[in-house]
Amino acid sequence: MSITMKKFILYFIIFIAGLIVQFSWVRYVSPGGFSPNFLLVCLIYIGLMRGPLEGQLMGFAWGLSWDAMSTEMFGCHAFLFTCMGYLTGVLSRKWDESKVSAQMSLAFIASLFFLLGMKVIYSIFGAGEFVYSYNYLTGVQLLFNVILAPVVFWIGKRVINLLD
Repeated sequence: MSITMKKFILYFIIFIAGLIVQFSWVRYVSPGGFSPNFLLVCLIYIGLMRGPLEGQLMGFAWGLSWDAMSTEMFGCHAFLFTCMGYLTGVLSRKWDESKVSAQMSLAFIASLFFLLGMKVIYSIFGAGEFVYSYNYLTGVQLLFNVILAPVVFWIGKRVINLLD
């Protein structure tokens, strides 16, 4: 089997596993209804470790899947995850991803970017139809994303080594 085919199969497995964790495990094992944005944190890792192209592709695929499975405005996750995959990919080899503080800082910044992006998209395209508001769950999700980042980076380092 060629290297490209192995790479494709591994990314497909990561794609499916990310969706399963985000839409089943995280939702049902979340304390008090609080759940992290697992796909966003995984996307940060993939963008940083593999570059902008692979970050964009995974971001678009995960975002489009999220949009297809939700009742929220279609396309907003695909757009924001694609942007996030590209931006974190641009930071590849410029950001010290081995430091826990850097991982947590980037997860915080990316989560804020995502939340503000959702607010802007809903205010432009969803005026009168959709409502996207912030509440205490938003802050807790941001905190969970920051805490989850080192775990995802630790696991991701072991999984991504299979590609190399």
